[in-house]
Amino acid sequence: MLSLSHPIQALLSRLKFRHLRVIQALGELETAAKVAEHLHVSPAAISKTLAEIEEIVGMPLFERGRRGMRATDIGKEMLEGSALLVGQLGRMAESLHSIREGTRGSFSMAFRSTLAHALIARAMCAYREALPDVDISVLEGGQTELIEQLDEGVLDLLFAYDDPRLLRKSLQNTPIVAAQKLVVVASATHPLLKRKRITAQVLSEQDWCIPSQGTRMLHHLQTAFRALDTPPPERGVRVSDVSVATQLLRASNFLAVYPEGIAVQLELAGAAKVLPFKLGCRLEAVVMVWNSALTSRAPAKAFRELVLKLAC
Repeated sequence: MLSLSHPIQALLSRLKFRHLRVIQALGELETAAKVAEHLHVSPAAISKTLAEIEEIVGMPLFERGRRGMRATDIGKEMLEGSALLVGQLGRMAESLHSIREGTRGSFSMAFRSTLAHALIARAMCAYREALPDVDISVLEGGQTELIEQLDEGVLDLLFAYDDPRLLRKSLQNTPIVAAQKLVVVASATHPLLKRKRITAQVLSEQDWCIPSQGTRMLHHLQTAFRALDTPPPERGVRVSDVSVATQLLRASNFLAVYPEGIAVQLELAGAAKVLPFKLGCRLEAVVMVWNSALTSRAPAKAFRELVLKLAC
């Protein structure tokens, strides 16, 4: 254990929670005036607090410029550490509040993969049966936005296709659904089901439930057709919602591309049939992601362990 006279211990003994809040706010808002407004204090109070922190640290944390403040190298280090500490204290406060109020706490999750829906639905039902008082929130957003929320501690769990953007030192992930090949499905009464031989060109000319722009599914579909020297499908309806696409498949003669697991479920439900055509591409594994730099909320940790158990 470090003695009180040790430089590190001396620094820690002088830093206060209000210092961390100001540093974090300056990193986000970049001007003392905006931070003052955000924290409901005067700009002079923010400047004074920053001067205190820089005196404690012994080095400038921000460079002042016309467009605001930019963190120095040591400032960036302190910003990262402050975010972790403020996040941890926030989670501790939540736990204390839950104990005081006699509740079981809360956690949040988000999905960026339809392939995991069945597994997560089973996990949520089992979890709610065992812990009905836990408040579960399902958040929405783009992949980049959700990753930032994980990093900040706003989001507890993210279920997404494996992605290089998830390779951050603060994030940990584990596979819960294996990679699957993509298949073409057709409406149960589609004329193509009667053909013995189907070409890529014939498929390209049909009406499709085309995945929305920017989605991983559209990328794989277009890549597969180009690899077959055939223009990707352009006719049909652009939709990425599985329930809407399923209704289109039931209502008229459409084609769609799905992971093999979902295609099997559609066949069992009588909504579609798999066409005997090899696309030659696979969808990445689905991973469960969390911020390992922060202490997990107890309810989130319990749900994570349940998902892993059901995924085995």
